[in-house]
Amino acid sequence: MSARSNFPMISTTEEVNCGVGSDCEITLICNNRRFIVLLSRCPLPYFDRPNSIECNYLKRLDDALESKDPLEVDTTIEEVSGFVATLCQPVFQEFASIIGDESRVLDLDSCLNPETYKLQLITVDGKPEVIRRNGNGIIHSTFSGLHARTTAATLNVPKFPPKQVKVLEKYKGTSIMKVSAGGRVMCCKVADNRTHLAIDREFRCLQQISAASLDFPLRIPKLCGVIGSGNENFLGILITNITPNPETPRLGLIDINAVAIPRRKKWASQIEDIIEKLHHVGVVWGDAKADNILIDTNDDAWVIDFGGGWTEHWVHPELADSVRGDLQGLKGIFHFLG
Repeated sequence: MSARSNFPMISTTEEVNCGVGSDCEITLICNNRRFIVLLSRCPLPYFDRPNSIECNYLKRLDDALESKDPLEVDTTIEEVSGFVATLCQPVFQEFASIIGDESRVLDLDSCLNPETYKLQLITVDGKPEVIRRNGNGIIHSTFSGLHARTTAATLNVPKFPPKQVKVLEKYKGTSIMKVSAGGRVMCCKVADNRTHLAIDREFRCLQQISAASLDFPLRIPKLCGVIGSGNENFLGILITNITPNPETPRLGLIDINAVAIPRRKKWASQIEDIIEKLHHVGVVWGDAKADNILIDTNDDAWVIDFGGGWTEHWVHPELADSVRGDLQGLKGIFHFLG
C-alpha cells in the first residue's frame, strides 16, 4: 500500500534540457521515479494560448541563455525547476509514494532505469496545471550505455554489472554517485549521450596514469573499475571516492579571504606539484579551475575531473586540453588563492 504524506515530497532535478527558441524538458526524480515535464511553446488545443504561464517561463529561460551569464542561467533554471516541482506534488503523491521499506539501498540498475512518467505544464483559465502525456501507461526507460572503444579484455580493472553496484548517495543526480561494489566504497560516473566523451577522456587519462607506475603519491582519483555487462559495453567508471572537508569542500566554493595565507600557499604548492607530475607522464588535466579542486579531511588538495574542456575566465577555448591551457588555469588558481 502506498504511504501518503501531508508533507511535501522531496524531488531532485536530474536534467534540464532547453535552448533559445526551443521547448524545455525538466526531469525530476522523486523516490526513484522519473518525471519528465514538458514546457511547450505550442500550447495544447483547448488550453490557454496567449500569455500562457509556460510560455512566460520559456521567455525568461531565453533571456537568461542569451545573457550568457552562468549565474543568471543557473538562477532561472533553479526557479523554473522549483516551480514545476511544486506543481508536481499531487503527481508525486500518486505515483511516487514510498512502498515498503524506505531505507532500502537501491542498486545502480534500478537507479538508471526507473519508472518514468511524461507530463506537461499547461495553463487553464490563467492557472498552471500538470497533466499526463502519452496516455496513462508507465514508460520503463532503458539505459543501454555506450559501446566503448576499449574492450573488457584491455581494461585491466574489475568490471561490475549494474545490479551488483549499490547506490549510497547521489552527488549529482544519477550522473555522479557514491556507490559500493566488491566490498569497496567508490565514486561512480555514469556515461550518457551528454557526458560520454568526457568520461571516455577521464577513463583514458586515469588508465595512462596508472600504466605509468609512478613511484610517488599523486592526489588524483584512481581508476578502480568500470560498470557494464557483456564484453564491450560499459555504463560508466568507478574511481576513488574522496571525502571532502565539510567546511572547505571544492576550492571554488570557499570564502578564500577567510582562509589563512599559509593554508592557501600549501594548497597552491600541492596543486602545482600535481599538475607538473601529470605533465611529466604526458597527461593534460583539462578544464583547470578552482571548482575542480577538492580539499579533503586532511586539508590536502586533490585535482579531480579529467573530462577535459574549458571554462570561461579560466582557460581560453583555443587552449582547451593542452599543457598551455593547464598552465593558464593554474595561473588563475594562484590568483584565486591570492
